[in-house]
Amino acid sequence: QPDEPPAAAERHPKKLAVFRDLWTPQRSMQFATALPPGAVQQVEGLLAQTNLWAHRHAAVSGFSGGMRQRFGVAQALLGSPRLLVVDEPTAGLDPGERDRFYALLAGVGDDVVVLLSTHIVEDVRQLCPRVAVLAGGRVRAEGRPADLVAALDGRVWRATVDRAEAEAIRAEVLVLSSQLAAGQTRLHVLADASPGPAFAPVAPDLEDVYFATLSAHS
Repeated sequence: QPDEPPAAAERHPKKLAVFRDLWTPQRSMQFATALPPGAVQQVEGLLAQTNLWAHRHAAVSGFSGGMRQRFGVAQALLGSPRLLVVDEPTAGLDPGERDRFYALLAGVGDDVVVLLSTHIVEDVRQLCPRVAVLAGGRVRAEGRPADLVAALDGRVWRATVDRAEAEAIRAEVLVLSSQLAAGQTRLHVLADASPGPAFAPVAPDLEDVYFATLSAHS
């Protein structure tokens, strides 16, 4: 079918589908492969690779969110795909599980092309040697993260102001992002020169790249 992904690709969704929630990960994966030659060895290897071997006899229903995400990667790698599409894999994970998942995907990326879809900038910063920013269904920026960040050098400014000042600034310059800091508003703005005495130059980051790209194509 034209809309079906190629046989050599696998997708890891945000929410994991398990054949039987009370099944163990080992049984679920063996069921998924219908036990072709070598399947048992591959299942065992993937459970070890995703750090789930010690839990192979536990019910998946008792897994934490991070364990389920790692199990999802193990399932997606059955059949040795050449491309793995991962959709917001760290959403809802605690910092420890997030770090374990980063390590897992980095290792998987040694052998498989991993396409990561996410709005979490830290995911991109940790994992991606190349980045594409999509807006309106089109690629609006693409390249190495360091190159995209360098393109904004000298054009990002920061100020911490009260809310009334923040609204006035929004009417004058392009505000990339705003965050609350001790009851005040911390702004990042994009400008070729300092917008005013309250502003200081700041090194741009990937979040600035993301918001600058969206602003240019909104």
